[in-house]
Amino acid sequence: MSGNISDNDLVKLYLARDKSAAELSMKKYSMRLLRLASTFLSDRRDAEECVNDTFLKAWNSIPPNNPKELFPFLARICRCTAYDIIKKSKTAKRGAQIVEFTSEMEECIPDALSETELPDETLAAIMNDFLSTISHDNRVIFIRHYWFGETVSEIAIRFGFSESKVKTSLHRTREKLKEHLLEHV
Repeated sequence: MSGNISDNDLVKLYLARDKSAAELSMKKYSMRLLRLASTFLSDRRDAEECVNDTFLKAWNSIPPNNPKELFPFLARICRCTAYDIIKKSKTAKRGAQIVEFTSEMEECIPDALSETELPDETLAAIMNDFLSTISHDNRVIFIRHYWFGETVSEIAIRFGFSESKVKTSLHRTREKLKEHLLEHV
């Protein structure tokens, strides 16, 4: 199979337990996942280990999972794996950043929602609905910070914003998210 294999075909290979699925996925996505892992992990070896573990975990979780889009599925595994590596190594700087992210996002979650177990699909739909209601700039800032783990200063530099603008945007977006979640509980 060529390097231009579709995600749908890759998922079919995983579901068929064809070992070429992992190899073809690695060829297609290892560099993107390495960049993602590197935003969380300062040590390149840890980032490479994270990516390797991501493909192993994907192999072990497809089936029963049957992702419609492979890269977001792999990216989620990669982020969770990076968080696990950080927890294990107790990396002070990045560990503190995750604690900061978690505490910031916990402020957005209404008490009624924190006691409710929503399926991932439902939560994803609520988040996608929310993200569609905010401006492009606020959406990009929010996703770059909470999804890709970029710092306020990295986002400011990337988009030519002041750090103050980024912080204000994140704060206001969290407030709007809390209101949105309250409407859906």
